Amino acid sequence: MKAWILLADAASAHPDGTFSLLRGGITELNVPRGQPLAFQGAFVVRVFGSIGDAGPHELAIRVTSEDGKSVAPNLQGNFNIPPGGGATQVVASFNLIFPAYGRYTFFLTIDRQQADSWEIKAQEPSPTR
Repeated sequence: MKAWILLADAASAHPDGTFSLLRGGITELNVPRGQPLAFQGAFVVRVFGSIGDAGPHELAIRVTSEDGKSVAPNLQGNFNIPPGGGATQVVASFNLIFPAYGRYTFFLTIDRQQADSWEIKAQEPSPTR
């Protein structure tokens, strides 16, 4: 089984197994000093499984700071790989306030094994020239 995760401003899943993204692939959150480090967006998890992977599976997403501490409750859920194998996705919107500037990692686990990760950096905006 192969899986990946990414962050976007917004995302939606479609009944035909596809998804739509708005500004996908976010890796930076630019917030002026003194404002909350708030991220309102969505994550997309795409999973490809073989015929041997068909059936139910567990998914979890953990968000950690640079020092490995969790910064939000873990998200857990279930999904199914279709009979005969194939792809499925999990799409969810969320709001998160990071505790400080720095790097944060979204760890994706499938059936309690790490499958992928996505990093985002919360930082002050670069000065314009």
